[in-house]
Amino acid sequence: MVLVFMLLLISVNATSQDITSLPDTSTTDSIQVLDQDTINTETPQSDLNKISDLRSQFEKQNSSYSAPVQPGESLKRFIKKDSVGLSEKALYWARYARDASMLINENATFKDTVIVNPIFMTPLFKGNILPENLSFYNFNVLKTKDPYSQYYKSDSIFKDELRLKGIEEMAILYIEKNNPEDFRYTINDLPKDVIRPKEIQKDPTENLLSVSNDANFNDVSGPGRFIPERRYWKSNFESAIQFSQNHVSANWHKGGSSNLNVFTRNYLKYDYNKDKVQFANEVEMKLSFYNAPKDTIHDYKIGDDVLRLHSNLGYKAFNKWFYTFDAEFKTQLFTNYSENSTKQLAAFLSPFSVNVGVGMKYELNKSFKDKHKNLRLTVNLAPASFTYLYSLKDDIDLARHGFRDNKHSLSKFGSTVRTDLAYNISRNVNWQSRFYYFTSYDQVVGEFENTLTLAISRFFSTRIYLHLRFDDGVSKKENIDSYFQMNELLSFGFNYKW
Repeated sequence: MVLVFMLLLISVNATSQDITSLPDTSTTDSIQVLDQDTINTETPQSDLNKISDLRSQFEKQNSSYSAPVQPGESLKRFIKKDSVGLSEKALYWARYARDASMLINENATFKDTVIVNPIFMTPLFKGNILPENLSFYNFNVLKTKDPYSQYYKSDSIFKDELRLKGIEEMAILYIEKNNPEDFRYTINDLPKDVIRPKEIQKDPTENLLSVSNDANFNDVSGPGRFIPERRYWKSNFESAIQFSQNHVSANWHKGGSSNLNVFTRNYLKYDYNKDKVQFANEVEMKLSFYNAPKDTIHDYKIGDDVLRLHSNLGYKAFNKWFYTFDAEFKTQLFTNYSENSTKQLAAFLSPFSVNVGVGMKYELNKSFKDKHKNLRLTVNLAPASFTYLYSLKDDIDLARHGFRDNKHSLSKFGSTVRTDLAYNISRNVNWQSRFYYFTSYDQVVGEFENTLTLAISRFFSTRIYLHLRFDDGVSKKENIDSYFQMNELLSFGFNYKW
């Protein structure tokens, strides 16, 4: 044992000497540590230059250092994790389940905003031991009796409600006295805190408009252009009732004589226009009454009586031309008699005429610098046209209307030309003209109407009316050898339009 111990001691001593003999390399890359006491003024300058410079040592250690770089958008998207969100459908059902208003059945009804009668709710002890109406004196005996109370009933209008409320209070008092163990809550258990909403103050400097010196106002866009909804149906209505002077030729096809009369005209127009389709509709009713001093049988007669319905359906072909189908129905409303006779000249649907045709239409709308001045021209050409005349009565003067051999029906094939002109010369002057021409290539029927309206005010105007007619299919009168007919009218009165 002693020998082994001595050998271990010798080996440990040798190992320690080897360790102390190794060179010190720990200060190779670090700043040398100098003791201030070992430096004296007698140290040579060469030895002082060997002292390491602190700045050079710091720069050497920080040579591999670089400033941190701000992460880019791609790195942020990589680092940022997508948050899990609910779909719109899930949010809808979540809000639906949390909505307090859905706790009540939608078929429930509420009376005076009370959802449940308090008597059927959980018993709540209010802390009232004595009744509220406790009184030791009867003050009603001190009141003076109203001497008029016997004539009226002075009960309160809420008497039934007060009676029911008293019964409920009696039931609650009964439970308090006989079953106090049913009260699990008192008025002190109710929440006392009042939840008040907190007002959020908005920063007054938020969203303020800031304009820099180099602002470019050319980039600022103006408000959007307002485009009203297009109307495809347009209507126009005119109505007039006027006193007039009338001159009628002796061979006027519907009879009559020169006179002073009352004239009325009602005109309605209802048009449709969309893309390439046009549909024009007109309804016109004209009627004039006049006194008949020379007629010993009738006190008054009818000078002009027209009911006209006209429709035109067109499809745009090119420019201002349309392919059209045109139809017109014309008759009179009242019965007219010959002077000093009971012979009927015309009556309702006796006769009436229907004209239909296919062809083309030309339409022109022209405006001028004066906003009140404009012109509208329509020309309809129907090379293939058909006219049908019929009379419900056989005892009228059929020859006056173009019927032959006492027949009360007549059919004609031919061509039709129809022209309508509306020219607003100024704000108060208007000229309207209508031209109608039909030929069956052996007979001709033509009409030319002209109306000049001079507006005095919005509701009063003077009207000059001239109607020329040519029909070589009617029989001539004995004293007039002409197929031309004329109706002239000068009137003044009330008019209205929109």
